[in-house]
Amino acid sequence: PSLIPMCLIAGLELASWTTTTLADTNQADCEEREHGDKKRGQSGPCLFSQRQGFIDIRLTNGKEYNLSPQDGKPGVYKDQDGRRVERTEAEGNMHKYKWEHRNITVTFN
Repeated sequence: PSLIPMCLIAGLELASWTTTTLADTNQADCEEREHGDKKRGQSGPCLFSQRQGFIDIRLTNGKEYNLSPQDGKPGVYKDQDGRRVERTEAEGNMHKYKWEHRNITVTFN
C-alpha cells in the first residue's frame, strides 16, 4: 500500500472531525440556581458545548462545568468534581441540569 493515499484519507478524516467539533458549541442563556435562589453574576449569556455525549457549560463569570456521561444511564452525568448531575429536560430550546443543591437551565436562542 502506498503512503500517499493513507495520508490523504487520514487528512480527510481529521478535517471532517475538526468541523464537527466546532459545530457543537453554541451561545445560550444560562440561569444558575443554588438552593432555589438565582446566582447573581453567574446567570446570563453562556457557552454550551456537546460532543460525543460530553457536555461543557461556561457561565458568564468564567465558571465551567464539564459533564461526563455515565454508561448505561441516559441523562445521568458526573461533573469535574465527581458529583452526580441529571439532565431533567432536553426538549425544544431548553436543557435543565440538576445537582444536589444546584440547577442550571440552558436556553438556546
